[in-house]
Amino acid sequence: MNLGRRDFLKALTVLSAGSLAAASLPSLGRLRAPSDKPNLVILVLDALTARNLSVYGYARQTTPNLDRLAARATVYHAHYSAGNFTTPGTASMLTGLLPWTHRGINLGGLIHEQFVDQNIFSLLQDEYFTAAFTQNYYADILLGQFRRGIDRHIISSSYYEQVDRPLLGQYFPNDPVPTYYGLDDFVFSGRSVPSSPFFAFLADLFQETASLEDHPQAGYPYGLPNNFFYSYRNDVAFAGIQQEILNLAQQSPFLGYFHMFSPHEPYRPRQEFVGKFPKLDMPFKKPTKFSTLDISHESIQARRMDYDEYVADVDSEIGKLVDGLSAAGVMDNTCFIITSDHGEMFERGEYGHITRFLYDAVIHIPLLVLAPGQTARADVTAPTSGLDLAPTLLHLAGKPVPAGLGGRILPGLGGRADSERSIFTVEAKENSSFGPLIQGTISLIQGHSKLIHYMGYPKKPETFELYNLQDDPEEMKDLFEADTSTASSMKEEMLDSLADANRPFVKNQSK
Repeated sequence: MNLGRRDFLKALTVLSAGSLAAASLPSLGRLRAPSDKPNLVILVLDALTARNLSVYGYARQTTPNLDRLAARATVYHAHYSAGNFTTPGTASMLTGLLPWTHRGINLGGLIHEQFVDQNIFSLLQDEYFTAAFTQNYYADILLGQFRRGIDRHIISSSYYEQVDRPLLGQYFPNDPVPTYYGLDDFVFSGRSVPSSPFFAFLADLFQETASLEDHPQAGYPYGLPNNFFYSYRNDVAFAGIQQEILNLAQQSPFLGYFHMFSPHEPYRPRQEFVGKFPKLDMPFKKPTKFSTLDISHESIQARRMDYDEYVADVDSEIGKLVDGLSAAGVMDNTCFIITSDHGEMFERGEYGHITRFLYDAVIHIPLLVLAPGQTARADVTAPTSGLDLAPTLLHLAGKPVPAGLGGRILPGLGGRADSERSIFTVEAKENSSFGPLIQGTISLIQGHSKLIHYMGYPKKPETFELYNLQDDPEEMKDLFEADTSTASSMKEEMLDSLADANRPFVKNQSK
């Protein structure tokens, strides 16, 4: 028998599924009696920056559906992620803690074990049926940590996968974290070089399969979207999410967390969105000493165009999802939250978000909340943080907010607006999660002022930058030397807060 590479992959999938089928069977689990508490749905669009959305005033009409939904939503205009990539941004959303506290600071990292049960799923599970799904494997590691609080962890479904691959984590729901690190990431992602000849053979098979997805497909001139493990179609994925939410509506009440990979790179819009927008002249921002790439301005702007087209593609699916749920009556008693884990940048010689930078493009994220019965738009301009999601969900569910959370109840949903509140973002992927934070980037926003601090980078001097976001939204005029009063007070608060965060780890090292 001549067994081809794709046949081998399919056979491996069948064998794995056959031997472990019981572990992978989905179930809605326990049913609940009807409740007057609102259902809670969080829709996370990965790497969606507020800076490129027409709902926030962007020149290209990238989000006509979000524009339309905003007419009956609370729209947050100064909402910031606590990190600039998935792990810290998502962990902070789900725990209400800053990265320097929960310690999920590395690529694919874990939060500290003492905070594993301090998450929205565990805190709501006694009264809510909890469900979660993500196409992002860094986020799925966190869901694996939070598994005790998740009644239905949606790991694999025909709704989402266009090209099947034998990712083994789905067959070990009780041990998702070691399975991910030991097999799916180490062997199949292509980021490591396995020492075993057999594992190297498997990795080679997977990389060849992945390369097939880069070719144009019907309706997808750049190839199908993929998350580096499998490819998918957004219309199929969002239709699957809609069906999952309709199923969850049998529970009363329910919490559903859906973390989609799009519009994360690779930017692969459908044909109908390609060529949709005219050229847009953006200000040139030269690379700095903390840039890790050096891509030309022209190349970056070409990537921006691809990204904007992809955002428009995803926006169309968001519109269909919310319209479908509204037609089914689910939105009548559902608080529907649309946000992101971090932004995406196209400036200073870099694009994407695996960067040392904390400029607004990579941390200013959207937040729209559609509340049951809301018919008019409400705009919140006071600064808010991704940390605020956890306490707000608890408040909406009528539950107390535990002491120690760094977030606050969102204004417009029971909280108070505070225009001078301090908003921190932490980038520390190059720092150990087990020691004090001595290498990384920190930003602090107070009102219209934003301080950025670079520290501990090899052969780079410790640096501070200060910007006025109202007068200089593109962050091109550094005021650190000119506005010494603002710079001094914000620097003192930042360094004092960092010292407080480091104190437990300094004590541990001295023992």
